[in-house]
Amino acid sequence: MIQEGHVRVVWINSNDTIATPRYTITFACYEPPEEFSTQKSKAIVGEAELLRFLHLINVDADDLKTGSRVLQEHGYVEFANVVLSDERLVNFDLR
Repeated sequence: MIQEGHVRVVWINSNDTIATPRYTITFACYEPPEEFSTQKSKAIVGEAELLRFLHLINVDADDLKTGSRVLQEHGYVEFANVVLSDERLVNFDLR
């Protein structure tokens, strides 16, 4: 089954400017509505790995540019209208 939802990226150690960035990624479906707090999250270490993962789940390049700035400023960002199959959600460790 195909799921559409939003992806939240949280920069866990954003206060430590020297450490390698650590992130959590969470996917929440639109239908039925899901809350991020109840969903499984995926841990990612390093900005390059984060960008690679977001590219794999088809986050638009323009959204990545804007999202990177938001992430730097606020410590989290959400990407809307991400479409993934149930199989890909499991394979990407988001379910």
